[in-house]
Formats: sequence, structure tokens, C-alpha cells
Amino acid sequence: MQKRFSSAIVLAMRILFIDLVCISASPAYAAEEDEPPQWSFVPGRYQLIGRHPDSLLVYSGTARIDRVGGQLRLTRVIAGRRSQIYGVIRRADPGEAYVLDFKWGKQIPLEMVCVIGSDLDNYPRLTCHWGRAGNPHRQPGMEAYFAQEPWDPVSP
Repeated sequence: MQKRFSSAIVLAMRILFIDLVCISASPAYAAEEDEPPQWSFVPGRYQLIGRHPDSLLVYSGTARIDRVGGQLRLTRVIAGRRSQIYGVIRRADPGEAYVLDFKWGKQIPLEMVCVIGSDLDNYPRLTCHWGRAGNPHRQPGMEAYFAQEPWDPVSP
């Protein structure tokens, strides 16, 4: 009887030890898995249309989003002018959807927040508000990004 009892304790201790090893190893693995999938969903080529803040002036162009380390780089070409801004994916508010958040400009700080969605073919679609930091505008600027991946550009 004593021998069975001690064997059961040894077996229980082994199981407990294995559980503790597995639990202690999982936080490092979980940290890699915590990144939201939007980081790999939004990179790609886009067509864009937009409107300036407090204006009816509209524009269009092309864009590309690339992952650069812990940031996303947005390269836009509008009216032949190329610009780059950097952003991150973050939660809009605790428990809310993920958004793409850009901040740029030293003399006049600007920011753009984009809601990440998908089109009918499950390609990314971004809808954004932008303007001066703190949004002092009556109407913010707007941009909409349409994934270019589903089709090849039209030949002239």
C-alpha cells in the first residue's frame, strides 16, 4: 500500500513538473503570436482618392504600404509628388477594432487614422481621416485606399 502511494506521488510530481515546464515556455511563444493579423494584411499596392481638410478639393494617386521593422511605411504618389510616412497598427480604444495610425510633420504635426476593412474579394480597404494633430478642422481630410492586387493596371 505504501509503495503504491509513493508511486502515485512520484507520477503526480512528474506530471506537475512537465506542466510547469510547458507553462514557463509558453509566454515567449505567446508574445510572438500576439501581433494582430492586420500587420500582414495591409501591406501591398493601392489606388487612392482623397479630399483635403476643410476643402472640397479632391485628389487621386497610387500608394504602397510596406512593413519596415516595427512600422508600416506608406509611400504615396499624388500629382507626381512622392511622399513617405510611417505608422503602426494599434487598437482604436481598449476592446475596439485595430486601426492604422500615422503621424508625421515637424513644423505642423499631422496625423491620419485609417479603419482597416476588406472589399468583397477579401483584399484590404482603408478609409482614413487626416489633418493637423488634435483635429482643429471643421471637416478632416479623407482618403480611401483600394487594393490594386486583384487586377493588373490598365494598359494605355
